[in-house]
Amino acid sequence: MILKIERLNHTGEGLGIKDGIVFFVPKTIPGDIINLKEKDIIYHKNYNEVTNYTLIEKSKDRVKVECPYYQKCGGCQLMHLSYENQLHYKKEKVKEIFKKYANIEIDPEIIPSHQFKYRNKITLQVKNGVIGLFLEKTNYIIPIDTCLLIPDNINKIIPLLPKLNIKEVNQIILKTINQEVMVQFIGKINKDEVIDTLKDKVSSIYINNTLIKGTPFLTENLPPYQFKVSPNSFFQINHESTINLYNKAKEYLGNNNKDILDLYCGTGTIGIYVSENCNKITGIEINESSVKDAQENIKINHLKNINIIKGNVGEILKSNKEYDAIIVDPPRSGLDKKTIKTLEEINTPKIIYISCNPITLARDINRINNNYTLKEITLVDMFPNTYHIESLLVLERKN
Repeated sequence: MILKIERLNHTGEGLGIKDGIVFFVPKTIPGDIINLKEKDIIYHKNYNEVTNYTLIEKSKDRVKVECPYYQKCGGCQLMHLSYENQLHYKKEKVKEIFKKYANIEIDPEIIPSHQFKYRNKITLQVKNGVIGLFLEKTNYIIPIDTCLLIPDNINKIIPLLPKLNIKEVNQIILKTINQEVMVQFIGKINKDEVIDTLKDKVSSIYINNTLIKGTPFLTENLPPYQFKVSPNSFFQINHESTINLYNKAKEYLGNNNKDILDLYCGTGTIGIYVSENCNKITGIEINESSVKDAQENIKINHLKNINIIKGNVGEILKSNKEYDAIIVDPPRSGLDKKTIKTLEEINTPKIIYISCNPITLARDINRINNNYTLKEITLVDMFPNTYHIESLLVLERKN
């Protein structure tokens, strides 16, 4: 069967139509012409998935991929598309999603990033002594010894890991900040063997949550602030894009804010970064490890105007309090109905919403659209070569 790819879907797969049936084909782009075999098609009620194909004719927008694992590894979806067109795809995707789910026409700015070596973290999967990344849409591990998305200092560590006895290890997490590397083994492994192999190569070694060698955390600099990054705390994976994102949040927030609410505040990074323009910031976060790191980050930066509350946003958030602005950075699932209801009752003048999922973002904006106007939206490419995009917008109260 011959199929021409017409466009990309929201997860970066090529979409082609044959005899009225939609086919989703990974690692293809508009303009590609491919040949399919019956055995490589997974049939569904309303669409078909393609697991393998032969590329007959290349799109003019296709570029050479240097990664040897790309066709099978599930880490990237768009490396075969020129970076200029990656940005265009992401912008058009978000525009389409907002029109479909919120009935709003937008034309957002998109801030680019370095295309490679931008990730400060990689989680390697381990099974039966094999170390690598998952095959697309499976739990089968593709062995790797390098990744183009991570910097050289992490890539130098990966070839050392198979020398260890890792039969009872499930994952190996590598993080790097300011050239320092933290390694965390999830599972069982001989402590002495790990120290002997990696002691001169990394700054921190953890087995599960126990520090066995080096410094207990890494320190990230987002001038003029510093942030503690421990093994289990969340921190953005792209340093350059994080600064772009937080600067835009500060711009949207404006000056002279007396009382700010920071929901899903994590390790307190956004609240701390915008704190110079606020008299008081209250953060709410459910993850205990993140709360501890947030409190430590507040101390590191000698701030007196931030308070962190541990708990579920939907349960703690009260409608009998007035704020000048609210910052929300929820998980991919977005805001729950209780939180949205309370936000409507608080009716603060301004909401800054940060999201890694444009569909749940547009859905949430549609839910609170009666009280607020979407003033501006910016996209930040936190994850080049993937279909993911970070969105940041400001909502202003209508009345």
